[in-house]
Order: sequence, then structure tokens, then C-alpha cells
Amino acid sequence: MKKIIHVQLLLIALLTNSIYTIDINRPHTLDCPKYQAKDYHITGQYYKTGNTMNYIFVGNWKMNMPFEKAINFIKNNIDELTTLGNNKNKSIILCPSFVALPGLIDLLKKTNISIGAQNCSQHTQGAYTGEVSAQSLSELGCQYCIVGHSEQRKYFAETDEMVAQKVAQLCTYNIQPIICIGETKEEFESKQVYEVLINQLTPVLESLKTFKTLSIIIAYEPVWSIGTGIIPEYFYLEQVFSWLTKHIKKQLPDAKLQLLYGGSVNEHNITDLKKILHINGFLIGGASTDFQKLKKIVLL
Repeated sequence: MKKIIHVQLLLIALLTNSIYTIDINRPHTLDCPKYQAKDYHITGQYYKTGNTMNYIFVGNWKMNMPFEKAINFIKNNIDELTTLGNNKNKSIILCPSFVALPGLIDLLKKTNISIGAQNCSQHTQGAYTGEVSAQSLSELGCQYCIVGHSEQRKYFAETDEMVAQKVAQLCTYNIQPIICIGETKEEFESKQVYEVLINQLTPVLESLKTFKTLSIIIAYEPVWSIGTGIIPEYFYLEQVFSWLTKHIKKQLPDAKLQLLYGGSVNEHNITDLKKILHINGFLIGGASTDFQKLKKIVLL
């Protein structure tokens, strides 16, 4: 019986040009309620038919663009960047290293391209050598800031509570946090996805409850997908983003919520990724440092 159902599902997927690869013999890919037959109907419930929604494209340059290279990236592509920024329903945010922030803010001030930082301190001020405060970023003209990235969590022992404190600092100074969450390969394989996401989100959402006017950007990046070229199955992503939407809306029903996907996003997979329900944008790593690749990602 299972083989018959599996064949029928494959036929439906082929006939409807579905992006999903569904394997009924793997019902526990995600640690969520067991899939039922009704979940597999290809009716558009798990598939976007158009790209008319507003998308956010965040370029996280990490430490891959030294100061001069970052400045030249903008100077060499300023006309096309200006045109790209004028695209309706598309918001572009570039996040260079701290030292390049003033230069990029100045170069892009007459465009619709926004600038974000890659991190900030959880402290307002004080004897914290090497740290950069949210207040300083605000005075500089930063509009966005990435916090909670897995590389900060892994290499600098950033905790969920520290991320929540950084979010509060950014909101205090009217900077939009881009909050990164995601499980490791080991957590994925041991079916701890939801548990990990709940632990990462709980202190952040509690912190956000103290702010009246609220816009939330959450970037889900499975750690095992970052820089590996591995993209999770689309049905898996649909399940995660559907759960995130319900979970966050339950905690903060009046907040404007935007969910991003990050992890090996490039010009080859962006078209299919845009079709996944509940994804409002993308956190892009290496591909965002190549202008032609970034351009394709935005326009496709």
C-alpha cells in the first residue's frame, strides 16, 4: 500500500511541476507530528504560485570583504545597485564589517539600499574592550543589525540570553534586529529541531514583549546548511517556517513578522526557495559578495 501511495505522490508531483521531493518512507525527517496522507496533496498549500510578495535580501559579508574591497564593490556597481534598490517589493540590506560601515552608508545614502551591522554588544556602555554598542551603530546611521548568528554562538560562546540582550539594545536605539536561529547537524539528526528553536526564541520573544511598536525579522539558518551547499528538503523547510509563524504569532500576535531563510542560498536555488510558503526573504552569505550573483538572486 505504501508503494502505491508513493508512486501516486510522485506522479502528482511531476504533473504539477512541484518542487517537493516527498518520501513517504521517511516520515520523521522533522521532529514534528507524523505526516498524514492528506498532508501530501499538491494543491498550493505548500507551494507559492507567484512572487508578488515583498522580499528582503540580506547580504552578510562576514569577514570576506576587507575595507578596500567592500568600498570598491559599491563604487564599481553603484549604478546597478541603485537600479536594483529601486525594484518594487524588494528590499536589499548589505552587512559589511564594522570598519566599512561609514563608507558604505555614505556611498549608498542616495539609494534605497540599506546598511546593517553584523553584530553589536549586549551592553549599553562600559569597559568592554573591542565591543561596539547599539547606540554607536544608531548614531552612525545603521538601520539593521544581525544578532545570534551561529558563528557567534559557536566561536564566541554567545548564549540565547545574550542574543536577547542584544535585541533589546537594538530596539532601544531603533535598529531593526535580524535574529538568527537554527540547529546543528547533530541536533537535526537527533530530532531536536523544535526544542532548539524554542530555546533560542524564548528569551528573545520575552525581551521583545517590552516594546510596543514591533517588527520582527527572524532568519532561520540550519547550521549544517551554511556554506556547505546542502539545502534542506523543501517540505522540511515548509514545516519549519509554518511552525515558526504559528509559534511567534502566538507569543506576539500584534507584531509584524518577517521570516528569512539562510544557508547556501545562491542564484541556482533561489527560484525554488522563493516558492516556499512563509519565507519572506533570504540571508545570503558568499553569493552576496559577488555582485552578478547577488543581482540574479534578487531579480530571479
